[in-house]
Amino acid sequence: MDRLDQLSSYVDRILVDDRIKPVHIALATALCHLWIVNQFDNPYRVSRRVLMKASRIRSKATYHKIISELTSLGYITYKPSYHPKKGSTIALNL
Repeated sequence: MDRLDQLSSYVDRILVDDRIKPVHIALATALCHLWIVNQFDNPYRVSRRVLMKASRIRSKATYHKIISELTSLGYITYKPSYHPKKGSTIALNL
């Protein structure tokens, strides 16, 4: 399966899931965009600040809640980095 098919299938799964709210879709879209920017590396490193800006999430609490929910729903694998310069690691569960 090529990357476009993987991305399309991933987005389709998110869109038909009744548990997903618009804020989940916004963050998932930002994650997909960064996956493309990172040349389809999976996993890849992300910055909370960049993801919050791209998904228009203003609250750190909301960001962490949505990341946790996407993880528990099986859409991503998230490994936080507590280092101020290194980003957290995200893997899309394609």
